[in-house]
Amino acid sequence: MNGSYGLAPHNGTAAATAVAEPPAPARRPVVDACSLVYDDAGWRAYLNRLGENAPEYLDVFSSSFCRYFGASHPAYREALAVRWQDAVDVLLPPGRPPFDLAAHLADRRRQGVTAEFAMGSAERLPDGRTVNAWLLETVREVRDRIHVWAGISLRDPAAALREVEVSLAAGASGLCVIPFLDGTDPADPRFAPVWDAAASAGLPVWLHTGHHFARSHPSGLGSWRTVEALAARHRELLLVAGHAGWPDVRETLLTAARHPGVRLEFSSHRPRHMAGPGSGWEPLLHHARGLARDRVMFGTSTWVNPGPTGPLANELAELPLPEDVVTAWLSGNAEALVARSAGKRRG
Repeated sequence: MNGSYGLAPHNGTAAATAVAEPPAPARRPVVDACSLVYDDAGWRAYLNRLGENAPEYLDVFSSSFCRYFGASHPAYREALAVRWQDAVDVLLPPGRPPFDLAAHLADRRRQGVTAEFAMGSAERLPDGRTVNAWLLETVREVRDRIHVWAGISLRDPAAALREVEVSLAAGASGLCVIPFLDGTDPADPRFAPVWDAAASAGLPVWLHTGHHFARSHPSGLGSWRTVEALAARHRELLLVAGHAGWPDVRETLLTAARHPGVRLEFSSHRPRHMAGPGSGWEPLLHHARGLARDRVMFGTSTWVNPGPTGPLANELAELPLPEDVVTAWLSGNAEALVARSAGKRRG
């Protein structure tokens, strides 16, 4: 789940190189259905949110974080043993290069990524803006490549609804919800106005589903049952089950079969492990030619497997799947979701 390609990333994007590069190899088109695009302030807000609500993630994924940010793992572990805030400082020391959108897009292009769903959050940055606002402003000119899915917190239903409205007006094309960080059940009737607003506006909702490491919240907080409840009550709502509800992939897939607006994406999990016995992904591969063909999307979660996206996508192509299924999962289904959502908003 947290394997790596052994690269030493820096600032969440590939840096532009001063020397000429050989032509990039031809790659299948890829849409990354779970991407994180932040500058250092955004990353600090993201990591602080984990530290405050699910500090276990900073421990369990310490190797992945250090590989992604190019930090010393021993120094990180030493700092984490004292305070998680000190560990975040190891990942984000002063003097790191600023975020370079052009370099990020160039790297994505080399990897065959034609578009990505960038997950935001309602966390505040030092300048007072939310991460959502920064992201929407930063990618304003390239929203055909970077689709902003505004993050909302469900701790305050009224605030969540306001964030939906503000983000939609600013150009958001989807929403992102992580129940275990909020400690709330998205299916609670208090949040019905939020889902009604999303459905009315044609905003798909990426929902973290399945296993999580936050010991302070129950494991079922955000599961296929949550997806089932929301899809049944809000028939027009487009829902993306983040991480495909693993390990309950069969139940999540059957939920999608019952509800036309439900999709699955399998970010955080490497395709090369899916065919292994006991992986939990057997139902997805078994039903790939049938009910899973048009319901599954590829995603990376950016830092979990901190390496180039192209080889990760190639791992999917190396599974025993028909070519049309590989194409649908890597890009076709995400493109269809974008088109359906855009059509709903235009209508």
